[in-house]
Amino acid sequence: MIESITLGNSVPMGHSVVNLVVNAGPLAKVVLVLLLLFSLGSWGIMLDKYLQFSRLKKNSFEFLRLFKRADNLEDLAFRLKKTKSSPLKRIFLAGYRHIHQKPGTDPATPVFTPENPARMDLALDDAILTEIQFLEQRVTFLGTCGSITPFLGLFGTVWGIMTAFRGIGVVGSASIAAVAPGIAEALITTAAGLAAAIPAVMAYNYFLNKIRSANIMFERFRSSFLALLE
Repeated sequence: MIESITLGNSVPMGHSVVNLVVNAGPLAKVVLVLLLLFSLGSWGIMLDKYLQFSRLKKNSFEFLRLFKRADNLEDLAFRLKKTKSSPLKRIFLAGYRHIHQKPGTDPATPVFTPENPARMDLALDDAILTEIQFLEQRVTFLGTCGSITPFLGLFGTVWGIMTAFRGIGVVGSASIAAVAPGIAEALITTAAGLAAAIPAVMAYNYFLNKIRSANIMFERFRSSFLALLE
């Protein structure tokens, strides 16, 4: 089995990915560095968003458990003082600030009503929008990474093919020694572009679905919250 090939007077090129990268041209290395940065950035965001949505699921479950067990909204607000900040808690408090106990009701079984229904609706909408925007932070980078990195890889591919043709022109024949450097650059940049793009696109679609699910949960809670005031 052939382990390496010698390109004229150059250093032998092995079959390992490391050797392909080391022996790549300057432009191919720049493309590979850019792809690496995109990949590292996207994986960092993936990990951060996964942990964020895991906390959201846990905190939402805890909040809804308290919401169902509370005797009234005042009791729920008191119970929430002992819990950590969470999206549903912030949405609830945004609306709770705009309600008061209805005059003439028994303090043991208080009835709450909005001071200004339109203002409370606006406060709830703003709170939900703020939470959704927070969940969407940096997710667009994943979509950008999935869109750009294949073209960066394609640019490296085209440049590698051009290098291969230049090698043919210099040597005067289509020998392996002439085309190997360019073809190696083309293949490694193509593979790197796909390696950066595929996980980013999958994660982008996954987190978009999570955001839509969170928005549905927020809107359902909003409806449940308003139903208690009717």
